[in-house]
Amino acid sequence: MTTDDKEMWRINIENDTDMVCSMYGSETAESVFRRHGATCFDDLSPACYEEVFGDLEPMINDD
Repeated sequence: MTTDDKEMWRINIENDTDMVCSMYGSETAESVFRRHGATCFDDLSPACYEEVFGDLEPMINDD
């Protein structure tokens, strides 16, 4: 994974995390990271980026 790829994932996941926190509270966003053995993006395995993003995105788009 290139540095640019990792930065793109960071931006997208952190933006989605912020949105989920504002909509549902920090516990909900934190639970997504916990399911993947992490507490935040920095200790998230790159292998989990797509899955975490996929967990967060529907929460934001759930109207």
